Amino acid sequence: MKKKLTVILFGLMSLGIGLLLLHLSPDPMAENLELAREASNAQEAAAAISANNKKDVVYSTVAHLFVGIGFGVTGYGVFMSGKKENSEEKS
Repeated sequence: MKKKLTVILFGLMSLGIGLLLLHLSPDPMAENLELAREASNAQEAAAAISANNKKDVVYSTVAHLFVGIGFGVTGYGVFMSGKKENSEEKS
């Protein structure tokens, strides 16, 4: 039972970290709109928006990775069978 709770706790912590990262990340659309307004022509705007989107990719990928791991591990912990642990304790 202790292993099951440890797995669930790890999953919930990963899920919480991922959701916190997603919540704290700045809105790229608002930044892109501001960059487009400040640009003097379309090519300059496109280059600035592209650079802004590239820096956001790694951050959002890590955040979504934590959310995915959190869901998966928490689900595994909830549906984890306790039969193995019970049979090991009796031996």
